[in-house]
Amino acid sequence: MTHHLIRAAILTGFAMFIVYLDRTGEMMLYIAPRMELYVKLSALGLYAAAIYQVYAALQKRMGNQTPSCDCEHEPSPSIFKNTIIYGLFVFPLLLGFLVPTGTLGSALAAKKGLSLSGSAGFERPIANNTLAPGVHDAAGSATHSAQASTTGESIDSLFPADEYTETHAAYGKKLYAEPLISVPEKQFIETLTTLDLYRKAFMGKEIEITGFVYREEEMGKERIAVSRFAMNCCSADALPYGLMINWPKANEFADDEWVTIRGTLTASTYLDNEIILLDAIKVERIQTPESPYVYPDLDFGL
Repeated sequence: MTHHLIRAAILTGFAMFIVYLDRTGEMMLYIAPRMELYVKLSALGLYAAAIYQVYAALQKRMGNQTPSCDCEHEPSPSIFKNTIIYGLFVFPLLLGFLVPTGTLGSALAAKKGLSLSGSAGFERPIANNTLAPGVHDAAGSATHSAQASTTGESIDSLFPADEYTETHAAYGKKLYAEPLISVPEKQFIETLTTLDLYRKAFMGKEIEITGFVYREEEMGKERIAVSRFAMNCCSADALPYGLMINWPKANEFADDEWVTIRGTLTASTYLDNEIILLDAIKVERIQTPESPYVYPDLDFGL
């Protein structure tokens, strides 16, 4: 009977934790929005299982036998062993209730590695493999606008595509017409991927991006990265994506501080890799947004 009641308490605890996350709005810090419904429904299953355990405990107290599955999973007579087994469930439950919920940041980004090119699942079109005329690497300083460097070229020639990149090419043409390209939350990864795939077309364009400050020793004192964690299913699969920023006062910003940065897109090299980079013209500190994570846009291109 005691074991049934302990199981009922644990199951109820996990169900209540799900309800707690939903009521406080903290569920988004653990799972992607598209998974929330399934997690909420699982709370109903946990409550149902807890009710059954209470029923089984009452039946045992009255001397009635509950149906057995004959799989020999009776509790061990060892108090120590049972404490260890139940502790495996109780400990994480207590952590969930007692430890303040935090957001993913620089510490985890350093372990997972920051992507500075959007999705790695695409190859840059051959026509855009080289930097635009007038664009130099880290040792250079000249950067001409995409409009100036592509005089006489049709917009289609700026955005070559195959069956895998045609959606990004179409999106790139839309972005190209904007005087200011603001990297949105809804299509954060898709926008960074498009900017990187068609970097030649976007050289000199004005870009605005919001994220947390991340830095590595190799970046130096005048560079930081502005990043967001992209979550596909849950926090365990979250990966950081962002842009490198060039700003003379970059060392004034602390790790994990949230900023909105506006700058012109150029290109450089970092750790022997060619990357896109923002020469910042405006930096603004902001509060951590209510939803700090971004998610893949499953409707992109539809």
